[in-house]
Amino acid sequence: MTRIGLALGGGGLTGGAFHAGVLSALAAAAGWDARTSHIVMGTSAGAITAAGLRAGMPPSDMLRRHLKEPLSPAGQVLLNRVRPDARQLPQPGDRKLAPASPDLLRLIARNLGSAHPGRVAAGALPEGRVSTVGIERSIGELCGNVWPAAPLWITALRLSDGERVVFGRDDAGQPPPIGAAVAASCAVPGYFTPVTIGAERYVDGGMTSVCNADALLGQGLDVVVISAPMAIHSGLRWALDTTVRRVVRQQVDREVALLRKEGTRVFVFAPVAADVDAMGANPMAPGREPQVARTSHASACARIAADPGLREALTGPR
Repeated sequence: MTRIGLALGGGGLTGGAFHAGVLSALAAAAGWDARTSHIVMGTSAGAITAAGLRAGMPPSDMLRRHLKEPLSPAGQVLLNRVRPDARQLPQPGDRKLAPASPDLLRLIARNLGSAHPGRVAAGALPEGRVSTVGIERSIGELCGNVWPAAPLWITALRLSDGERVVFGRDDAGQPPPIGAAVAASCAVPGYFTPVTIGAERYVDGGMTSVCNADALLGQGLDVVVISAPMAIHSGLRWALDTTVRRVVRQQVDREVALLRKEGTRVFVFAPVAADVDAMGANPMAPGREPQVARTSHASACARIAADPGLREALTGPR
């Protein structure tokens, strides 16, 4: 049986819509249901999508949700687990000016080789004022407040030392409550309040890698599918966010090269020009999700139609 890993990258509100478009296209056009992945790993917005898959949400219903269409009976049953007020957030807390993690900044100062921009930002930015309690409650309720039985990995950055933690992976020990892990992965420094789990505080898992696909190394996977909303497909495009997207794409490509060196087949879904135009420059801008879901579904279907090897890798010869 083909062992398939799925890595869902960060990307805010529009990133979640992009994932929905890609995953529904893979189901419709390639005949592959992402819920059957051997490992599902999510970072930030991708952590929300990953938890939804492991809760059992059909990819087609993920698309319908973003299009504001009725869900299937199975999808609606799952969504009914979440109380309507679960995502409500408390009022923002008091503004803080001190760095979120002086300890991390001191570690970086002693070892400048570890001075990744994401780690520096995580330590230097003040704690955000917005609570992630709505994410924690809604994901917890969606998953029945238990960690899913099938392998689910959620990435976060530990504020005390700037290290990546992969909740749900064997070497990370007993996973925390699923809602807390996903909330930690989504806690953008400077905006959201860090999430405390045990004695540690955690922030957005995308601070050092937007997709964290290299965490799948050494797992004996035959195929890895990466959905990278913050990257960009090849081709020329001039816009404010292009430089950031190209940097992210280079990062993803480095991780892809490592996986392929192990003999793993890797397929990357990144936004094409139409997708990026629908997304705009601000991934947290509300209201763009329906159009992003439509365009990403269409572009992913076109990609699948143009690459018979992708369908064969996921579902076998036809």
